[in-house]
Amino acid sequence: MVTLLIILMAYLIGSIPIAYLAGRLAGHNLLNEGSGGVSGSAAIERLGLVRGSCAGFCDALKPVAVVVITQRVSVYDVSAIASVAAVVGHIWPITLRFRGGRGVGPAGGALAALGAWPIVIALVGLLLGRVIFKDSAPGVIVGFVGTAVLVNLTGQSSTLIFTSWLLLVVLGTGRLIGYRKSSVITGRSIGRVILRRLLFDRD
Repeated sequence: MVTLLIILMAYLIGSIPIAYLAGRLAGHNLLNEGSGGVSGSAAIERLGLVRGSCAGFCDALKPVAVVVITQRVSVYDVSAIASVAAVVGHIWPITLRFRGGRGVGPAGGALAALGAWPIVIALVGLLLGRVIFKDSAPGVIVGFVGTAVLVNLTGQSSTLIFTSWLLLVVLGTGRLIGYRKSSVITGRSIGRVILRRLLFDRD
């Protein structure tokens, strides 16, 4: 019962729409502007680099807070599960009728809080994506794959290995079925759409 309550708490913390609230304070409704997303990148586009980055950073801290709180009352394994629940809450927040961000920052925060130093690979991937593709989306997904592989190869705990792969699945699912302002697909095969969503987070 305690574990279930911790997971519920983690999901609700993840559901706090920090980027959305920051937008409202600045006179913007991120749900109605641009892509309609409430991610850190959307906040940067709408609110500017400083305010948007602060909002994105605070989003990334939600799983960190969950891990810190959980490890005070329970074991490491439960804190790992709770961190994933926080990322799920960010992507599908009950507070915004399940219209959340893509979970990149929170997933990174979760792995960092759990001690997964290979998360730097995801950061490198993000930066390379910006440089090579002018878009962080492909670099991010490749970076998280690299992180999961490196966590496995460096002899980390089985819990951390499982969590890194589970977070990758959650991020991929968010790209595949997460909220999109427009989901009208014409002239493309389902396979191509799936590939574009996974790599570029667009149809």
